[in-house]
Amino acid sequence: MLGKLALRNVRRQVGNYLIYFMTVSLTVALLFAVSNVIFSENLMRYLETNEAAKGTLVGAVVLISLIVAFVLSYATSFMLKLRKREFGTYLTLGMTRREILGIFLAEHALIGLLALIAGLAAGLLIYQGLTALIMRLLELRFALAAYAPAGLALTVGLVAGIFLLASLTSAIYLKRIRIYELLHGEVYPRTVRHPVLWFLVTAGSLALILGGLSYMGMEAERVVTSRLSQAEFGWIALGIAVSVILFHVGLSRSVIHLLLKQKRLCSRGSNIFVLRALSGTLGSNSLMLGCLAFLLAAAVTGANISFVQKVSQEAELDRNFPYDILYRENPNFPSGITLQQGEKVIQRYGQIAHRCLYELYTSNESTFYERTPWRSYTGLTDSFMKLSDFNGLIVPLGYEQVELAEEYLVVSNVPEAGLSSWDGLVFRHGGRSYTMREARGDYPVFCYQYFYVVVPDEVTEDMEREAGFGVYDLREGPLDVLALKKDLSYLEPDGYRDREDAVELCDYSLREYGRQEQNSTSAILVVAALFTAAVFLFLAMAVLALKILSGLEEDRRRYRSLFRLGAGEREQSRALFLQTFGFFLFPIVMPLLLGIPVAWIGQRIVKAARMEALAGQIPVIAGVIALVMALVYLLYYVAAFWVARRTVVRG
Repeated sequence: MLGKLALRNVRRQVGNYLIYFMTVSLTVALLFAVSNVIFSENLMRYLETNEAAKGTLVGAVVLISLIVAFVLSYATSFMLKLRKREFGTYLTLGMTRREILGIFLAEHALIGLLALIAGLAAGLLIYQGLTALIMRLLELRFALAAYAPAGLALTVGLVAGIFLLASLTSAIYLKRIRIYELLHGEVYPRTVRHPVLWFLVTAGSLALILGGLSYMGMEAERVVTSRLSQAEFGWIALGIAVSVILFHVGLSRSVIHLLLKQKRLCSRGSNIFVLRALSGTLGSNSLMLGCLAFLLAAAVTGANISFVQKVSQEAELDRNFPYDILYRENPNFPSGITLQQGEKVIQRYGQIAHRCLYELYTSNESTFYERTPWRSYTGLTDSFMKLSDFNGLIVPLGYEQVELAEEYLVVSNVPEAGLSSWDGLVFRHGGRSYTMREARGDYPVFCYQYFYVVVPDEVTEDMEREAGFGVYDLREGPLDVLALKKDLSYLEPDGYRDREDAVELCDYSLREYGRQEQNSTSAILVVAALFTAAVFLFLAMAVLALKILSGLEEDRRRYRSLFRLGAGEREQSRALFLQTFGFFLFPIVMPLLLGIPVAWIGQRIVKAARMEALAGQIPVIAGVIALVMALVYLLYYVAAFWVARRTVVRG
């Protein structure tokens, strides 16, 4: 009997369950798609240059599953409130709470099973879409990916855990709530106490948000040079996150109070009716709205960061790997592969099209290092490169040839070198004096010193040779970079360990290997960010929509009174739209607007990292992300408003 009652209730509550069903289905689809990525042998083979890839995705799935379980448990309580009068009637007629819980869980399980099936079906398509995205990020040709049974098992297990937690929440709710509250509804305060104080909280939180974002933007150079410590960055981020929550809590408890004081606004149509309705819903749900705003802000920020990282990848690759192969002689391990041996290995994999050999020299002094952040480091001596060698490296790359007359040029390889001050430093060597022409950090990396000094060739004649280098460009063609790197590697003892505990070393930096590492990092970061952003967006929209639906019984009574006062169907629809859209829009506005300062900070960071050409693309990325999120958000609201209008508005 109870089973038939549950099945009948599901058929009767299709409209109310629509939002819940959509959210669970989409969440299951995303979990299934990402779980298949984790257990796909083919995809993980392409990501093998990044060993942390699988762990990153597993961590993201588990963390998101915990958040999903919490939010869906919260949403389940809304579904109970939609039926509180019905369940109160059951209790009055003699049905036990355990039987009512059994009915609700049976309905819940049926909806969950249908959502699981629909989600798995949609996940099959989303998984292929994720595969296509990853293949594109890895610059590989797309091919249909096989599905992993372990991915299905992980998805079913996570969904089962989520529903168990939601069921526990429902049991606690039904055990504690009184029959009177079920029949007559829970009483929420219609007025907010101390609205002026909450307005001050709103203003203070907004000031903290703007101050924190401005500080991070102005300190972009410290971010790039790692002088902004992780602890300091973490405290700033935590402060912004808490301020976002407090801003929405304060605003929801003060804004309607301020609007109700505007007599001209309240005198128009049904505005005062709408404002009083919003006053109750915003005030009683202020903390929930603040938490949802935080989730949406995290989604916007994460998506922006992931795509900015991907856009900057190519410029970073060109800077760190200007040639296909770079060799650095390692004097600490003379038993390594020599330059001549390495060239023979390289020629087995591809034909060398261009080669340039050069050397660094040392004065065994620290004249230049004394003016850098590394002045306290022991054992660092200044490094010098011949002008002819430097021009031989930069001219084939399209840079203008450098001319030095009684001058020197400082070339930095790391942003931290920009904190040094060599202005006015006169370098004296061999009875001659050389003044600084300029210090530049926009040249590609040709060695791994913090910086080096380019001087006229005659300056290095009596200097000690520090290390030899070589760069190679290969003719276009297929290259098995993993096999090449393995053949160019050798074993050496790790510190003071025995030979048996030797580690693999390689004195050759391969552009293609670096590209694959960066692509795999970008692929994981983008997929994880999009997965997180999508789940957060769906959960936020579901909670808001279900909250609107949970109050439809009360809204129906209120709009019946409005109808009796002479409001037609059009006026009721307008009032309902303003009421629901104001509530639905409340937590999304600031997260979308946060894309503007996030884009500004991104521009500052790429400029500080000397990648100015990318600065113009960052606002475009932020705009596209905001537009997509706004459209999805709007579509979800349309579904919620359709159900609400059908239930509330009287013709």
